[in-house]
Amino acid sequence: MSTKPTQTNAATSRKAEEAYLQQTLAVVEDNLSHYGREVARMQEDIDEMLAHYHDNDVEVLTILNNTVTLHDHMKRALQRNEKAQNKPYFGRIIFHDESLDKTESLYIGKGGIAKDSTHQIVIDWRAPVAGVYYENGLGKCSYQAPGEAKIAIDLQLKRTYEIESGKLLDYFDSEVIANDDLLTKYLAKNKQAVLSEIVATIQKEQNEIIRKSPYHNIIVQGVAGSGKTTVAMHRISYILYNYEDRFRPDDFYIVGSNRILLDYITGVLPDLDVYGVRQMTMEELFVRLLYEDWDKEKYTIRSVNRTVPSAASSSGSADSGADESIKGSAVWFQALEDYCRRLEERTISCKSVYLNPKQFVEGLLDGKFGVFDTTGGQTNPCDLVCLLEGEAVERYLRQNPTVSIQSKINMLNDRLRNKIKEEFLGKGIKYTDPEKKAILKAYRRHYGANVWKKSIYELYHDFLVKQNADGATIAIPDTAFDVYDLAALAYLYKRVKETEVISEAHHIVIDEAQDFGMMAYHVLHACIRGCTYTVMGDVSQNIHFGYGLNDWEALRELLLPAPADTFGLLKKSYRNTVEISDFATRILRHGRFFVYPVEPVLRHGSPVQTRQLPDRPALIRSVADTCRGWREKGWDTIAVICRSLSDAAKTAGELSAWLEGIESDPEKAVFGNGIMVLPVDYTKGLEFDAVLLLNPTREDYPVEDGHAKLLYVAATRALHELCILHTGNLTGLITDPVPEHPLPADKAPAANGPLSSAAPVRTAHTTSRKSAGTRTGTADTTRAPHALSAEQRKSGRSLQRHAAHTPDGQNPALPKPENNAPVMQDTFPEFGDMPATEILRPAGHGRIDLAVRWSAKQPDGLYLHSRYGVLRLSPVGSAIVRVTFAKSGQIEDRFHPAIAVRRTERTWMYKESATTIDLMTDELLVQTDKTSGAIRFMTRDKKLLFAERNKECRQLEGAAGGRMKIWLYPDWPKNETVYAMGAGETKGMNIRKTARYISHKDQPVFNAHNSMAPGQKPQAVTAPGTLPFLLSEKGYGIVLAADSPVICCDLPTYGTYLCAEQEVQMDYYFIAGKRPATILNAYAYLCGKL
Repeated sequence: MSTKPTQTNAATSRKAEEAYLQQTLAVVEDNLSHYGREVARMQEDIDEMLAHYHDNDVEVLTILNNTVTLHDHMKRALQRNEKAQNKPYFGRIIFHDESLDKTESLYIGKGGIAKDSTHQIVIDWRAPVAGVYYENGLGKCSYQAPGEAKIAIDLQLKRTYEIESGKLLDYFDSEVIANDDLLTKYLAKNKQAVLSEIVATIQKEQNEIIRKSPYHNIIVQGVAGSGKTTVAMHRISYILYNYEDRFRPDDFYIVGSNRILLDYITGVLPDLDVYGVRQMTMEELFVRLLYEDWDKEKYTIRSVNRTVPSAASSSGSADSGADESIKGSAVWFQALEDYCRRLEERTISCKSVYLNPKQFVEGLLDGKFGVFDTTGGQTNPCDLVCLLEGEAVERYLRQNPTVSIQSKINMLNDRLRNKIKEEFLGKGIKYTDPEKKAILKAYRRHYGANVWKKSIYELYHDFLVKQNADGATIAIPDTAFDVYDLAALAYLYKRVKETEVISEAHHIVIDEAQDFGMMAYHVLHACIRGCTYTVMGDVSQNIHFGYGLNDWEALRELLLPAPADTFGLLKKSYRNTVEISDFATRILRHGRFFVYPVEPVLRHGSPVQTRQLPDRPALIRSVADTCRGWREKGWDTIAVICRSLSDAAKTAGELSAWLEGIESDPEKAVFGNGIMVLPVDYTKGLEFDAVLLLNPTREDYPVEDGHAKLLYVAATRALHELCILHTGNLTGLITDPVPEHPLPADKAPAANGPLSSAAPVRTAHTTSRKSAGTRTGTADTTRAPHALSAEQRKSGRSLQRHAAHTPDGQNPALPKPENNAPVMQDTFPEFGDMPATEILRPAGHGRIDLAVRWSAKQPDGLYLHSRYGVLRLSPVGSAIVRVTFAKSGQIEDRFHPAIAVRRTERTWMYKESATTIDLMTDELLVQTDKTSGAIRFMTRDKKLLFAERNKECRQLEGAAGGRMKIWLYPDWPKNETVYAMGAGETKGMNIRKTARYISHKDQPVFNAHNSMAPGQKPQAVTAPGTLPFLLSEKGYGIVLAADSPVICCDLPTYGTYLCAEQEVQMDYYFIAGKRPATILNAYAYLCGKL
């Protein structure tokens, strides 16, 4: 039902709120009575029709189907109202609709509640206007319904309620939905209670993904506990509610990595008013795409090597997972494509087809009437009639690469038959009926039979034999197939045998997407067309390290080709306590791979417990005691996580003597309340109130990348409590110090933030999504078969080149930039231009450790060294300090060409305390926090002027041409006004609460090669112009000595930062002054304009 929300009394007192709650509950009671009667009446009608129904009574059948449909809808309405008895709504917004010039007050609940067909007293959370509650702060904003224009409103109140058992406990007014106190209170509850509050606590970055258009693809990188599965389920619910004309439940497929996760999703979806959505594992999806060629009596599904091989099993044997690593790669799909292409070339002839009428002449021969060949074996070219040109056949094959070989055969046969019939109707030779029949019979199967005779299983066997002959070492399956075997078979069916295109899903949601190699995604993309995707995953949780996804670049290349396709980032973890999150992050930092940052909600809990037991019996008793203790605390969902399936089965059997209700077969386990004993890879996508890691030894979890991810997955399943019990030598991933091996800049993924466009949007300034410094390789190319084909060997193509990757990660089709040469954009942005969305998103990064390790005073300034880089503070004058920061161990000795003053003040001092390092001039105190590395600029009497953000105050990441993209994070108070100064006739602007380019077109940059001989001064491309300059009303200015365009962003969605895109190092000047004129004069002096 779609109704216009009624305008309600905007009273906001507690008395008014309690009155409205009682009014709402009274409506719910009336609805329950009404819907209950209707459901019972309809059930009686259905029973009566079934009792008298006859197969030939079409009218009764139609009425029966309609009644059943209405009965189902009414039952769901009844269920919604039953759930609303406890908590009919969770939020409220009051806003002024500017177009209608009226004030609206709307209550928001998990489902809509209507008093009658025209009065909706609670709106559904999925309604477009409800998005305001999740996304906006108070003040001017807007919302948009699908396919309609934005509606401007002035949001005046946003309120969140605590209601239990129909009683109003409390309410909160906040500009930030689900403020930390309320969110922490919800998260502290047990698993089942948290599930009931999910809709009320959806966060802004989650809501943005949920409400993205279903007509475009989206990939979401979400850290452990960021709500990926929850967001995916709510997204399905939102789409079905708002796009019901285009999407029905059976248009969706949910693809998960294991059956336990899918069973969990099945149990949650009805609570979101979603019914009838099909859910399957990736293996089951590929089996579905085999249609009639899958015989479940003859063939079976087997698992790939579920987890990474141990250090001892890296020989490439079948048990080590080497086969799966090869078969899961993009190059394996390319090899299969090549095989099908060559099969098509052998099967379908591209030669011209001719008819010789003298071969089909009706007459009498040897006393018999018939149609005979009268050529005597001699062919005169002048007698031939061209039916089909070879070039036309080639063109058809080339223009239809996705059509199956069998469909091409059938189409060419049909086309040839039509050409023959056209010949019969021509004005030339007249054919008798027997001659026509003979000609049609002779040519009817010219290109092949109308059904593919050879089994696709035989084709796959032939493909594998050829790969092994060319140097690969692949085990050839008989009747049991893993996910990549099934993917290959599904592609062979689609590419070779398919004759009828069956419409499958219109939208596919893939959870735990990092577990599947690019082979699976290429096959899906080829087999299911006209479909969009929601892909959720975390590459830090890729426990299939040999063939899963270790970064998103290859998948983005495949699924996000359009500007409207998006890549999202969920970096806040709502699952774990701070103690569990820190413990898990330390495990992950033992790996040598990029780690997306995790921002845990600040919810503290019990410390992580680690205990060693003397033997196995004592270990099992301690497990039982720990689980009983957790039950007494009220934790409903408990997991005992083991390394392998066999270990889980053994442990479950042993625990059954001590605890009731233990399922001894993990394959049959169903997620729910109680204690589950599972192997680690079965826990993907799940979460539990308490988790016990059983015996994580060095043998089972060696210190290497794959096992770091595996143990990280296990540890991050816990909401509240985590305990490690062991008898053997505990893994070094827990006991060893975290190694110091920072990821090189050129190995970090492309910088993207919470939600970014998949392709550059042309604005005043754009950047390529793949720069030379971006990691483009994936796990698919790190471990490849020895060879794909003799043809490829002859052409000299290695597997890595076959995957279009060069050793330095560059696209071979692009020219390689000169060393350190800045890649200049096609247009330099104007001062005041709005940057494109994908540029605004902050970059993901590994841990940034800016803690000061040691300091040294040098003639050119004070040097402060951290693990992340080196910081130099250089007093230029008593009120001017130059700040330079380089990520490498050495700062380049260089001045920007627009800076005229190249001196260092001699009269300055510094002192070091336990917490800070202070540099002092006559006018300034520059204080650096030793723990965070953040700088605070103060007057000598300690009045704060400007401060960098205390947490990760600076960031440098690799950019094109060996340069760096830099971010400086100011800590500006809300009430501080900061202006970006214009140049010439250009006026300045207030840059708070907006995002703008603050650089100027006449901004000088260094010479293109930036390579200088000792003592040589850098040359500017343009004459010295205007550097980006910020002026604060608090009595300071900042000059950014940047070569490239500079952005100032101060938006809650993206954060507050200054960013320059291609720099050698960070370089800015801080100027203090009591009056603006003093600061402006100092700026002019610094740039040689005074």
